[in-house]
Amino acid sequence: MIKVLFVCLGNICRSPMAQFVMEQMVEERGLSDQFEIDSAATESYNEMCHAGIHYGTRDILTEMKVPFEEHYSRRIRPHDYAYYDYILAMDDSNIEDIQSIVGIDVENKIHRLLDFANKPRNIKDPWYTGNFDETYWDIVEGCDAFLEYLKM
Repeated sequence: MIKVLFVCLGNICRSPMAQFVMEQMVEERGLSDQFEIDSAATESYNEMCHAGIHYGTRDILTEMKVPFEEHYSRRIRPHDYAYYDYILAMDDSNIEDIQSIVGIDVENKIHRLLDFANKPRNIKDPWYTGNFDETYWDIVEGCDAFLEYLKM
């Protein structure tokens, strides 16, 4: 079983979008039984507020026919590092924040999602840009590239 944790700042836009896109991709490939996929935040404010998925994320997932369920923000915990095989961040800042929570990445588990793509880069936060379409397509590119990296 390959355990993947997607991480962004608040766990209401990018990381849950990546979680549900990846779940759909592995389902379509008949690989669901080989993966455990979840998402988390680097900050705790949305968890304290019991925040759900941002409406912009809901809208783009609905538009693109990506199945999703209710999800509430949670902060990444130190024990997540031991549990997950891959911790896939959305940007450089997320990586710094993840390492401040879980410690040094001695097992090389922490990567940006788009590090697996032909053009590695950060995934912009649609909370600030308002561009959920761009975020969606970056996440699709990253998830496809990650699955190719895994040769699945």
